[in-house]
Amino acid sequence: MPSSTMSNPSIRTTGPDLQPDESNDDTKSPATRKSLHQNIIGKLRPLPFQYRWVVWYEKQVESTNYDERLYLLHGDVADIATFYRVYNNYPWDKVKLRDSVHIFRKGTKPIWEDPENANGGCWTFQVPKAKCHAFFHELAILCMANELQAAVQGEHDHVLGVSSSVRFKTHLISVWNKAGRNEKSIRILGETIIERLSPELRPASSKTYYYKRHDEHDGYEAAMKAAMKNKEESNNATNKETSQCPSKDPGGGDEAGK
Repeated sequence: MPSSTMSNPSIRTTGPDLQPDESNDDTKSPATRKSLHQNIIGKLRPLPFQYRWVVWYEKQVESTNYDERLYLLHGDVADIATFYRVYNNYPWDKVKLRDSVHIFRKGTKPIWEDPENANGGCWTFQVPKAKCHAFFHELAILCMANELQAAVQGEHDHVLGVSSSVRFKTHLISVWNKAGRNEKSIRILGETIIERLSPELRPASSKTYYYKRHDEHDGYEAAMKAAMKNKEESNNATNKETSQCPSKDPGGGDEAGK
């Protein structure tokens, strides 16, 4: 588990546990648990998720390379049992101010520079600390169970992941989608999130949530330029290594071996 310095974020998992650990959850409403488990978890229990998911920890450090901020917590969440082994064993109270936890589709990283995210955006909710764990838990289930994806499937959009970022008085909890300029899909996604949340977790005011494209952030352009530069440097290094490899004769034998 992460130490007080969070130098190496990690998770220790125990045996299967298909129920959320209430000790991690400040909102213990029976209605929340009953609704969520009856409507979603019950039908997922015998089946794997349609997509596999990865859990990331992001440390807030001074770096233009956002990829360097990420630590892998769990590389393959394939079903509901695995999710709860991760969720119940993660020390949520140890996540430091401005650090984040992400649950994303396998193959997509929670950074703007990822090709799946480059033209996307997020619905972001300012959630009071008293409700943040329950809110993130429900959104994660809705996302992994494909409930949110089903809502935007007709718009050829993709729900890529969810994030929880710690702030002083709240958590910023976000749902990432791929089509950041599809206004209809964005509207449907926002409405579906609010509709599917348990009543006690729904935002009390429309002023506490918003949608924002990634390219509307101040650091977007710099991040994309840095990613392009890193990619070019990596390609150049690969090409250099390839050019230095000994060639083989047309017959397939190595000249040095003759």
